[in-house]
Formats: sequence, structure tokens, C-alpha cells
Amino acid sequence: MNKSGILHKLMLIIILVVGFGVALVWPQVQKKIDIHYARAAAQTGKDLAKAEEVFYEKNGFYTADFEQLGITLPCPVTVKDSRSVLHCPHYDFVLEEASVIRVSNTKYPKWFEVSLQDGTIACLHEDNSLVGARICAKVNL
Repeated sequence: MNKSGILHKLMLIIILVVGFGVALVWPQVQKKIDIHYARAAAQTGKDLAKAEEVFYEKNGFYTADFEQLGITLPCPVTVKDSRSVLHCPHYDFVLEEASVIRVSNTKYPKWFEVSLQDGTIACLHEDNSLVGARICAKVNL
């Protein structure tokens, strides 16, 4: 059928070219996906902060249990270290101190802090985290 192996050589070349192409493109695709998740997490943090402010106006205190806020939550609430955590696939949301929602990335050493008083967001990361620095630079706060 193909005694000289031309077909096999052609298929090997095609597979190598496609493999190198995917290897070059995949990090860029992953970066865009991480930025998309970070923007979605920042928006969810803002929404939770607004709901906490409404809850505070009605009750005089903030609640660490996000299920009491009366909004539709995008992810399930779990208990971790005796604290209520909104556990999403890429980020965890926790009421820290009494006036800050901490939005922690589950993959990278990066997090957001959402102030409940004014709704501002600070994007933070460890000093040596290049990924955290790049994501923070790309997320429009």
C-alpha cells in the first residue's frame, strides 16, 4: 500500500506541527481564562459587598454566613475551619475581620480584598508571585 512510508512521515510531521502549535498557544489561552475568572470573582465580591451592606442596614451587623444575605449565590457555601466559605471552582469567598470580604484564588497565591464600607477592591498577591502580579494588572478594578 505505502511501501516508502511517505504517508507515515507526512502524518508524523503534521502531528509534530500541531503539537508545537498547541504547546505555544496553550499558555496564552490559560492566561486569558485566569483573567476571566479573576474578573468574575471580583464582580462576585462586589455583589456580596453590596448585599452585606443591605444586610447591615437591616440588622446592624455583617453576617459571615452568605446564605443569610437573601441573594442567589453562584456557588455552594461550605464550612472550613469553623467559618462559612462560599466555595467556587476557582475562588473562595470569606468574610474577614468585620468589614472585608477576602476572595482567595484556589490555584495561585493571589486574592482580592473587598471593603464593605465603600466597595473598593484591592488586588493582592505574594511578593514573588509573577502570575498574581500579571493577573492583578489585567483585572480592571
